[in-house]
Amino acid sequence: METNANVTLMVLYEDESVEVRYGNGAELQLSPCGCEFLLLKAADPRGHPLQPTERVRQRTRFTVSTYKCLVAALAFRNKYSTRPYLVDELIPADQKQPFFSIDSEVQWPQVSHCDSELGPEGEIIIRSKDGRAELMLSPSGEDFTVKFKCTLSQARNWHHHNGSPNTQHQAVNNVASPGGGSGISDDSKEMVQHHSCCAVSTTWSYPLSLAQHQWTHTIDTALEHVQANGSRTPTQEDGRVSEKVPEERKSHLPQALPLSCPTPHWHRWKLKDPLAKKEHSDDLPTELVKVMWCQGVTYRILCGAVSVIEVSPGDGSLIRSNGVLDSYFTHYKPELQSGEVTYHLNSLPPDVPGQPYSVYSIVNRASRYFAV
Repeated sequence: METNANVTLMVLYEDESVEVRYGNGAELQLSPCGCEFLLLKAADPRGHPLQPTERVRQRTRFTVSTYKCLVAALAFRNKYSTRPYLVDELIPADQKQPFFSIDSEVQWPQVSHCDSELGPEGEIIIRSKDGRAELMLSPSGEDFTVKFKCTLSQARNWHHHNGSPNTQHQAVNNVASPGGGSGISDDSKEMVQHHSCCAVSTTWSYPLSLAQHQWTHTIDTALEHVQANGSRTPTQEDGRVSEKVPEERKSHLPQALPLSCPTPHWHRWKLKDPLAKKEHSDDLPTELVKVMWCQGVTYRILCGAVSVIEVSPGDGSLIRSNGVLDSYFTHYKPELQSGEVTYHLNSLPPDVPGQPYSVYSIVNRASRYFAV
């Protein structure tokens, strides 16, 4: 069945819609809200060339077990999107946890009372005071992962739209009452999201500054044992963090999107032209891309006055294009290994037997993605 085929490409677009391509030619498209999907089945090799592609369009929440491949697409979307879409029916029971608070606000520790943790791979871990959220800065110091508890997606309630002065009180009661019906879930799920240090939302800016402060201190301390004079040229700012008042140490965790979409008629789907030439599986998307996964490597495009592309090979390092000098790429490795290495497209290092990935291949692919 097409849903059992290997995934060859996953793309999260700027509007947070998702496209997944499979090795047998099938494609899965997920709407920006996550509520609906379209599956373009693989063409029958024995069929007529002009035979239209079979399509399956369903609500995500009510998908049948045949299309459980949708779970992988949702996981990819939720890892990089602004707000997750968490469907109770598609989440295994062992991943659900009861929630005891609908307050999305968490408070982070002061600099002087921050008990950071050093992970097994050299990552820096910072936790909120109530333990509901944590931030993990990668060994390279250039990207980070966050974990937080998020209430599952809820059904839209008319109390949110009736303009009543008791709107907030009624909504809170509906969510907080166990087994309250109306599509209200009493469960939460631990979310894992990945972010770049070059594009940080206000939610994570303060805990990230704590982690960067500790990262710099850890690197300096380690290098003092290696270098006799203890000197170093830092790859980042020294990351000094001043003490913050309690209000400045608070942040609101991302909340799940509602179960249903109010504008499903606005969903746009990409349909194949049967007369068009067959596309290669590595063909580049033509729309604005936010994140792309291909052959185990993640590519992230950061749009701005000067756009850059970041590559995460999966070993804790990160490769980033150098702004306006987009033919140059800097490889940020864990500091104690080799620090930073700069590549030029015309002089990339050759492949070496036994290396975990090909720098030549992934940098060239990143350059092609960035040029679209």
